[in-house]
Amino acid sequence: MFKRHKLWSTVAAAIALTLAVPTAMAETEAPISAEQKQPADTKVAADRYLKEHAKQYQLKADLSDLKYVTTIQTDAGHYVRYQQIVNNAPVFNRQVTVTLDRSFHNPLVISGYEPYTTVQQVSQLLPPGDLKAKALQFVGDQAQGEWAPSSEEYGYTIQKGVATPTYRVVVHSKAPYGAWETYIHAGSGELLRKRNLNQRVNGTGKVFLPNPVESQGSVGNLKDNNDQDSPELTKQLKSVTLQGLDGSGYLRGQYVYINSAAKTYSAANQFNYTRSNDSFEDVMAYYHIDTLQRYLQQLGFKNVNNRAIKVNVNASPDDNSYYQPSTGELTFGTGGVDDAEDAGVIAHEYGHAIQDNQVPGFGDSHEGGSMGEGFGDFLGATYEDATSSTSFGKACVAEWDATSYSSSNPPCLRRLDVNKVYPRDLQNEVHADGEIWSQGLYDMAQAFGRDVATKIIIQAHFSLTPTATFKDGAKAIKQADLQLYGGQHAGDIDRIWKARGIPTS
Repeated sequence: MFKRHKLWSTVAAAIALTLAVPTAMAETEAPISAEQKQPADTKVAADRYLKEHAKQYQLKADLSDLKYVTTIQTDAGHYVRYQQIVNNAPVFNRQVTVTLDRSFHNPLVISGYEPYTTVQQVSQLLPPGDLKAKALQFVGDQAQGEWAPSSEEYGYTIQKGVATPTYRVVVHSKAPYGAWETYIHAGSGELLRKRNLNQRVNGTGKVFLPNPVESQGSVGNLKDNNDQDSPELTKQLKSVTLQGLDGSGYLRGQYVYINSAAKTYSAANQFNYTRSNDSFEDVMAYYHIDTLQRYLQQLGFKNVNNRAIKVNVNASPDDNSYYQPSTGELTFGTGGVDDAEDAGVIAHEYGHAIQDNQVPGFGDSHEGGSMGEGFGDFLGATYEDATSSTSFGKACVAEWDATSYSSSNPPCLRRLDVNKVYPRDLQNEVHADGEIWSQGLYDMAQAFGRDVATKIIIQAHFSLTPTATFKDGAKAIKQADLQLYGGQHAGDIDRIWKARGIPTS
């Protein structure tokens, strides 16, 4: 119906070589030995720990099938990330992270490593020039072309214990519109898997703060009416400060770059519009994204999506919005209520950008995709709660946007208090199953306050891998609380996630 965008399909490779070997998705909380407590190099400590526990995680003893990627240092601890490799080429989206606290204690390993028994040999690789055409054909757009350049990378996928030579090709097709990730067998050219990379949310200055339904405290006489102004809607406009503009007269700044067909411009940097002007949505997107990034930095995160993100406003006629990992851009649609008129929708999409920045490729599993949708709803709902002058719409996200498709009071894109439990209530759809995850996050905000909960949740993302599960996410949350607050909230974290059916240990 709406925001159903985590789609993928898999075509089995014509390989019959060995039985499947289960993926290692393991973690530990055992302490590092005493002699490892004060290494000069964080990577040395992480390497040593993985070598000592290689059998537990089904790694090679010398870690020769892991390639070091990066070490992230924060005030709370250290995060060392590795990429699984075969013949020095990546196994796509298979990573391992080692989390250490500031004193190199309390290690947490989250592993997406996938064991294999055989490496398939290919006598002749596909010509690189054929890859884009094949990928476009697989997504159904060979004739109409692309709206952005494609990218190609050689590596491996593991299928039934076989390391299979694979090309990962990302194309940006016009129809069906979107960024598509395809995995193509490097020898036969058959499609192994495809995934729509667009993270979507159903659509929905002076600005609405956060949206006119919440600030008014009811739906009342508020109507979209094909983007026309009304006294009721104009009354809900609030004057705000737009920080960090570059002085060009456009909505471009430290953390946001608005790319709009409206060509919004003011030599005096004064952007006061009503909603019937398409520039209004430009101001909404700039203000709310900028505010969210400054909030993250206020919490101490200077290295989380700290960039001028490009935002395409009113760029699609559909009632959908997208985050595109392949380009790092946000796109907002105009179907129903214009999506960028609702801060909850804007925050949700920015949530996808945050997670992709912390863990590139995040959501390469159903539960990971569900965590992504749940986190976006959490970010939107808590931002609405914090910026609203009323309590209307609590535990609900995108009330104004939802007036075009919801008859509930308040109208909601999704709720964060429906008491779904894992695995009983799984529907195998990321937005529906994301309500399991979002309620746990939202309950943390109710228990600890928005700032503490958000800080723990953002910190926990550093520990995750592209294929992380609900259990991985809950364990990373508990680990982040240990690192940030000495485990002060451990009991409540256990209680909250137990209620959702997700263990924390």
